[in-house]
Amino acid sequence: MALMEGLSQTLVAAGHEVVVAADIPEAIRTLGGARPLIAVVDRAELMRGDAVLGLPLARGGALVEFHGDDAGAAVLPHRIQRATLAKLQLPLERQRLVALVSNLEKRALAAGRKTSDEERLDAGK
Repeated sequence: MALMEGLSQTLVAAGHEVVVAADIPEAIRTLGGARPLIAVVDRAELMRGDAVLGLPLARGGALVEFHGDDAGAAVLPHRIQRATLAKLQLPLERQRLVALVSNLEKRALAAGRKTSDEERLDAGK
């Protein structure tokens, strides 16, 4: 969890809104219907089951797998591998994560997609 706190600080400093959760069910509850553009999920959490496939992402959103230095050689199930945009070793590749988030955000805006904040505001109307 300390790794995620550090990454969240990096992303917030880069101007992104961040939600940190201990697991996928908690993330779904915390989001409260908001649909994030990107979900950065620990490989160990992805190995626990298919809950990640129920994580509501914004249109054009992406799932990113991360692992720390101590990660084993476990291979994700194929259905989750197909749903994953990138695999990062964190914190080593944190700048790659920031660049990936920024590029996804630019791509979504260029395609005319709303950000998760705008979708949440529209849903509240």
